[in-house]
Amino acid sequence: MYRLADNVRVRKESWGLLFYSPPRHKVCFVRSGDWLSPDIFAGEWTVTGLAESIAGRTGTPAGVIERTLEKMTGQLIDSRMVVDELR
Repeated sequence: MYRLADNVRVRKESWGLLFYSPPRHKVCFVRSGDWLSPDIFAGEWTVTGLAESIAGRTGTPAGVIERTLEKMTGQLIDSRMVVDELR
């Protein structure tokens, strides 16, 4: 399970999502188009759950989406925008 780190916000842009932490003056850009929206990050989430949701809406195979989301999530964890609840 993952969640946004404390004081991190997500904003929708035309090209995807902007993750930002005002106290740290840090931003991360995710080119997701319409695949992701800020509301899915409001609570806890899993990569598999997000992939299945996107696959259901787009018809893209969930496995392909899941690999991309795993990479994105890893980068957001490294940037301290997302917290891995299992760690």
